[in-house]
Amino acid sequence: MYIAHFTAFTTPCEIQLDVTTKEEGDHILASLLSEIERLQKQYSFFESTSEIYAINHRQNDTLSVSQELAGILELALFYARMTQGAFDIALAGTLKQVQKSTSLCEYQMFYDALTPFASFDSLVLEGTTLRFSNPYTQIDLGGIVKEYAVDQTMMSLQKMGIFSALVNFGGDIAAYGTCHNEPWSIGIQDPENSEVNLTIRELHNASLCTSGHSKRYTSIEKQRFSHIIAPMLDESSTVRQNQISIMAPTTVDAGVWSTALLVNPQLRLPKHLIKILEIA
Repeated sequence: MYIAHFTAFTTPCEIQLDVTTKEEGDHILASLLSEIERLQKQYSFFESTSEIYAINHRQNDTLSVSQELAGILELALFYARMTQGAFDIALAGTLKQVQKSTSLCEYQMFYDALTPFASFDSLVLEGTTLRFSNPYTQIDLGGIVKEYAVDQTMMSLQKMGIFSALVNFGGDIAAYGTCHNEPWSIGIQDPENSEVNLTIRELHNASLCTSGHSKRYTSIEKQRFSHIIAPMLDESSTVRQNQISIMAPTTVDAGVWSTALLVNPQLRLPKHLIKILEIA
């Protein structure tokens, strides 16, 4: 089994695949890394040359976007509706700058000013034309593009004729085929002790994603705010030791719903998804 480790989307990543020689694995990896780097740069919130950066720093509220981005945006808007706004690329993008505040007073001031524009209702996608209702709404694909990259990577491997592979981008995992003729075994870490697995699950031709508050957050005056931004500024916005793991046919599906359920635990999970673990 060929194993490669690298960093992408600011997280440690791993790819395992069943190939005949190391040279074959190296060749496949080089091809995959080129595409992963493209996705990372193309849809980065911060990269000044990215398509997302251009949208967020627009001079006109009607824009033409690439065919690929239009597809991702259509998917993101579908999930925004399905999750009743718990997953919202406009909420995440518009309120992202709020977490740069240097005080809780400044945080509240920015939050109050930007919240009216922090909703997917502020944008409309028609084909490859994207329209905003105001100049303040921004979008952030951070909650979907990494998962999209996992799915695209797995699809590329299948097109190359690889019959056994695992793709893991910072805990967003897709597994295909078997590992040494055995099912892929995935451990879900305890958020308070990374050396301990709370459970181990078999994964076969499916994806598993875990979302939580414990590892990524912003501190303002000793108060922690999760990187997962909730629609309302209340206690759910602050960091708690909880996480949710979802198994789904695709990584995008698993990732979006694990995030959405953290924001709104009352959401009804679609029947084709499986909640593996929830830590309150």
